[in-house]
Amino acid sequence: MPNGVVTEEEIEAAEKLRGKGEFVAALALTQEMLDRAEDQESRMRLLFDVLYCSTQLHEDDLTERAIAELDTMPEPKMSRFFVDFIRAVSFIMQGNALEGLALIEAGLKSEFIDRNDFRIWKYLHLAYKGSGLLWLARPSEALKSLASAHAMFPDGERETAILIDQANCLLALDRYDEAYHAASQVLSRGDEEMATLAMRYMAECRMWQKRVEEALAVYRDILKRLPCRLVQEERIQTGIKNAMAYLEKHHPQGKPF
Repeated sequence: MPNGVVTEEEIEAAEKLRGKGEFVAALALTQEMLDRAEDQESRMRLLFDVLYCSTQLHEDDLTERAIAELDTMPEPKMSRFFVDFIRAVSFIMQGNALEGLALIEAGLKSEFIDRNDFRIWKYLHLAYKGSGLLWLARPSEALKSLASAHAMFPDGERETAILIDQANCLLALDRYDEAYHAASQVLSRGDEEMATLAMRYMAECRMWQKRVEEALAVYRDILKRLPCRLVQEERIQTGIKNAMAYLEKHHPQGKPF
């Protein structure tokens, strides 16, 4: 590939790796392309791709260099809007919800947020605000933000995550049937790992409702889907043990399973 030429296929390949959480590999590819790219449009896209990875990997020097170059390009205020969003997402995903939410709130007050061409970015800000509020154990507020995001794009790119967050919030509020319903909607969305996590919420809803036979059936189905990076087998085994103990106590003459 000659110097200065970076193809759409190359960039998309790195972005797909990033989407799978393979940040080290994605960053290596992106940096190699950035060394070759000369046109400003490609460099800007690659710099944002660097930020998505470097903020997740705590590569602060790379983050600062990418931001510094973006500041020299056209529309630096707009670039900062996107930079702050990328940093907010990283903070929230890493459990640093307070810093993430501060950046999200700033974004929701920015001069860009109510532009028609920024609707998707408002949606994403609201969705991640819900995730951040959930981290801070503020489920009622989180549900409002998640509902606002869903209302903007009912089948948007964060919908699966929104359903999981809603199930988590509703569980925390003891709204078990609603939580079960939200989680069950994930099963048909084509993400097997998120579906397995959703099943864990479904089983736990039924345990809290003392519908233990139903919970045990779901737990056993989860075991068939493991390993899963989002679900700890130990938690599932503990759930099964608790369910069996409950059934033994309440069905001393014989378990229904």
